[in-house]
Amino acid sequence: MKKGIIYICLFVLGSWSLCIAQQKIYEFEELGQPIKIPLTIEFVTRDQEIGPIAWGAFTDAERNALVGVHMEDGRLIEVDLAKFGKANALLLFKDSDRYIYLYSGKPGRFFKYDVRLNKLETIGETSKAQYWMKNSYTISSEGLIYVGTYPRVAVSVLNPKTEEVTIIDRISSSKGSEYVINPEADIDGVVYFATGMQHGELWSYNTKTGQKKQILPENLMTYGAPQIWRASDGHVYGKKGKTTFLCTEAHIVTKEAEEAAVKTLDNLYGNMRALYLNRDGNLVVENNKSKKRSIIASTFKPAAREVLTIGDVYNGKLYGSGMKPGNIFTYDIQSGEIDDLGILTRGRVQAYDILAHKNRLFMTSYTGGFIDVFTLDEDNKPSNREAVAHLHSLAKQERLLELQLAPDGYIYCPTVPIKGYLGGTLVRINPKDLEVEVFRDIVPNQSLMSVTPIPETGELLLTSSVRGGSSAKPTEKEAVIVVWDPVSKKTTYQGKPIKGASVYEGAVRGNNGLIYGTGRNSLFVFDPIKKEMVTTMSVDNPSGNAMRISLSDTLAADGLIYGIDTRNGRLLQVDPAKNELNIVEEHESLVGARTAKVKEDGYLYYATHSRLFRVRITN
Repeated sequence: MKKGIIYICLFVLGSWSLCIAQQKIYEFEELGQPIKIPLTIEFVTRDQEIGPIAWGAFTDAERNALVGVHMEDGRLIEVDLAKFGKANALLLFKDSDRYIYLYSGKPGRFFKYDVRLNKLETIGETSKAQYWMKNSYTISSEGLIYVGTYPRVAVSVLNPKTEEVTIIDRISSSKGSEYVINPEADIDGVVYFATGMQHGELWSYNTKTGQKKQILPENLMTYGAPQIWRASDGHVYGKKGKTTFLCTEAHIVTKEAEEAAVKTLDNLYGNMRALYLNRDGNLVVENNKSKKRSIIASTFKPAAREVLTIGDVYNGKLYGSGMKPGNIFTYDIQSGEIDDLGILTRGRVQAYDILAHKNRLFMTSYTGGFIDVFTLDEDNKPSNREAVAHLHSLAKQERLLELQLAPDGYIYCPTVPIKGYLGGTLVRINPKDLEVEVFRDIVPNQSLMSVTPIPETGELLLTSSVRGGSSAKPTEKEAVIVVWDPVSKKTTYQGKPIKGASVYEGAVRGNNGLIYGTGRNSLFVFDPIKKEMVTTMSVDNPSGNAMRISLSDTLAADGLIYGIDTRNGRLLQVDPAKNELNIVEEHESLVGARTAKVKEDGYLYYATHSRLFRVRITN
C-alpha cells in the first residue's frame, strides 16, 4: 500500500489554492472482485495428438482470452488477445478438431487458432467494427461466417475454406442506423440482417449474387430492430411488436412463427459432457447417462465482471452492481464478506443506482430504463420486487443515472435517452405510493446527469451532458447547469461554469451551502441562493489527456469533500471553509476508477474495473 508523501504547496490565483500537501497516511485496501461469472463451454476439440479440450471465450473487466481445459488432466490453455484491443465480446467458431476461428479485437477482425501448435494468427483485413454482441453472428448454408457489428451497419464475413475476409459496409443508409443486431441465415442461401435505431429495418442478402433488399413493411418500421431467428425447418422467422412473420428474400409473409431451433452443443467426450468453468476456475462435467456432475480441477482464474455502481449502505452492508451482467452484490463493512446476489432488477445489464429509503431499496437498471423497489426478507436480502416505472416505454429513456432523495420527500432521477435519441428527463417518484412523474425538455437535446437538492429554496441543481443515447449525434456544443423549481416546474437559472465542457457529472452541496461540481479538468463553485458562480479552478493535469474528476455526492464526517482524479490516479480533498483543493495522495488503483462514494464508516469506496477498493479518510 502506498504511503503518504509530503509535497510543496502551489498557490493559484483567485479565492482557490491548490495544495499538494498532506502529512496524513492514506492506506488503500483492495476488498475483492464482487462479480465472478461461470464460463460456459462452447465446444470440445478432440485432436488425436493433443486430446480432448473444452473451450470457452471470455471478455471480462481486464482480460480478453480464449480458454481451454484438458478434460483428462485439467491442464489450462489460455490465449490472450489483449494486444489486439479489448473487444466487447469474443466469438468462437469450431472449424475442426484442430482449428478454431475467432472474431475479436478493437477494431474487430478474424483470427485462426491451431490447437495442436498452440498458435494464433490474424486472418484478412481489420474492419472498422467497435462493438458486437455474443449472438451477433450466423453461419450460412455454405459455411460462411457473418458477424454483425457497430458502427456503419457493417458485417464482417469469413470464408473458412479460402480464409478470405470481406466487409459488407452500410447494409442500410438510413439515418441513425449503426447496428446489425442479430444476423440469421436460412437453408436457401439467404442471410437476413436486422438493423435499426429510430426505426427498424430487415434486409435480405443473397450470398450468391450479393444483392440485398429491405423487406420490412413500413407499418412495422417502428423503433428498434426486429427479432429474427432460425427455426428447425431451416427457415428464418421474425417478430416486430405483435406481428410474427416468415422471412423470404423478396418480402416477409405474415404468419404464425415456428419456434427457434435448439442448438446441439458439441461438448461431449466419451460419456462426459463439459458444461462450464465454475467460480473456482474448475471444469464442471456431467455424465451423459446418469447426469451426475463432477469436477476436473483447473488453474483457471475465473472471469470477473466490471463493477459499475456503488450504492447505499443498508443494515451494515454496502450495495453495488456489476456490469454485463448487472448482478447486485453486498459488502459487509464489518466482516468484509462479499455476497453476489445475482440479477435482481428487470434491467439485466447493469444497475445504475441503489437508494436505501425507509426499510426499502430502490434500484434503477439498464436496459429498459427500469425503476424497481425491494423489501428485505428474513435473511436481510432484497426480495418482493415491485415495479415502479419502465422509462423506455414511458418516455424513451433507458439510462437512469442516480436516485436522489430531496427535502420535499420525493426521489428524483436524471436520465439519458434511448439509442439514437437526444434529450433526457427528470423523473420524480413518490416513495409512499410509487406514483411517477416525468419532466421533459428541462434542457432540450441534452441528457441530465445529476441532481443536487437545495434545501434553503426547495429547488434542485441539475447538471447536463450534450451526449444522448448510444449513436446519437449531439447538436449542442456545451453542457450546462440549471436550477429547477419542482413547485413551479420552471428553470430559475442556467449557466455554463466551465468553458467548453461537454459534460458535468455529479455535484455535491458543501456544509457552507455552496455547490461544488466538475467538468473537464476543472472545478466550479456555485452559490444556489444568489444564483451566481463563486469561482472556478483548473486542476493540474500531468497526463495531458482528457481528464475526469469524480466527487463523492456525500460529505465526510469532517465536513470535507472528497473525490478522485481517475486519469492521473489522485485522491482529492476540497475544504469548503477555505475554498482549498488538496491533492492528498496518489495511487495506481485510482486510475480508471468509475466512481467514488464516502460512506458513514469513514471510508471512501471506489471501483476500478472488476475490483472494489476503499481508503480511510476520517476516523
